[in-house]
Amino acid sequence: MDQKSRDAQRARYEELRVRSGKMKKRLLIVIAAVIGAIFLLVGVTALIGSMTDGRENPFPDVEGNEFYPTYQGDIMQNKGYLELDREVDYDNSYGLTQSINEENREEFDLTVLFLCDYLQTIIAGDANAYNACFNETYFKSVKPMGAFSPQMLYDMKIVYQSEEEGEKGARLITYRLEYMIYRNDGTFRRDVGSDAMRPQFVTLRVSADGSIAIERLLTQIIGNTA
Repeated sequence: MDQKSRDAQRARYEELRVRSGKMKKRLLIVIAAVIGAIFLLVGVTALIGSMTDGRENPFPDVEGNEFYPTYQGDIMQNKGYLELDREVDYDNSYGLTQSINEENREEFDLTVLFLCDYLQTIIAGDANAYNACFNETYFKSVKPMGAFSPQMLYDMKIVYQSEEEGEKGARLITYRLEYMIYRNDGTFRRDVGSDAMRPQFVTLRVSADGSIAIERLLTQIIGNTA
């Protein structure tokens, strides 16, 4: 093989080497992208897994929770409960928090007042009124709540989260709902113990005609709040 042939062969080898290097580089980029996508998927799955929408049980049992016997009598006569903060606070998510009472109810959006009334159905132990707060979409995946006793809720807070447009002129507004239960008897919630907090994310559908109903209820389950 003469020098010219050897030079041509070396040139071809060099071209193949460069092409091979470029292909390896592209392959590494693709592999890195795939790995990144997998980590992103795992992260999103973990985030979704940190909540439950209660498709079969909105308040699943949590091992280790202990509950009090159902209170006999009027909870509004319970001295321990009356000493707690039983007002509902509203947080507009911009640092402004205000207690809601009979004197200032007109200052709040109807969706906020709806959630105040929703909390009252829990305090009253009124399962029928409680179930009436939800729409048909919610009950496609969740069974109606059965009978439960009056619940001694306190440290209640409604926190605005977001709003988006729905179909047919509806609005979907999401709030974070916080409260604790004094002497929790487990007849309403068994996913949280007494005097503990497990926030919920409530999405309200406000229809074009102004009617309001809960369409989705997500319960945060990160950590052990029992």
